[in-house]
Amino acid sequence: MAIGTKVIQTRLIPRKWKFTAITLFGLVFTANRRYVDRYVRNHELIHCQQQLEWLYVPFYLLYLGEWLWHLIRLRDCDKAYRAISFEREAYAHEQDLDYPGSRKHYANYRKK
Repeated sequence: MAIGTKVIQTRLIPRKWKFTAITLFGLVFTANRRYVDRYVRNHELIHCQQQLEWLYVPFYLLYLGEWLWHLIRLRDCDKAYRAISFEREAYAHEQDLDYPGSRKHYANYRKK
């Protein structure tokens, strides 16, 4: 992972939640490190880059705003989550382990 990115196993993340890991302010939290494979790490590294370029707080405001917009539009929490531009970018490139090194700034808002 990138310099400054660390995977932390914690009980604060319930195992019953639907995600394997969550990145907060450049740190990756997980309920169990065994579930964090190279693709999950890459997905979270992409989120680290997104958060850094948006200076963290604006990232979270945009993320929440997009999720709320998509929730109203789609009326489904999971579909709203998958429609967030930050998640679309991370899922689209999580298996491309070279992507974080070639990623352009604000790639989640760029046209393909």
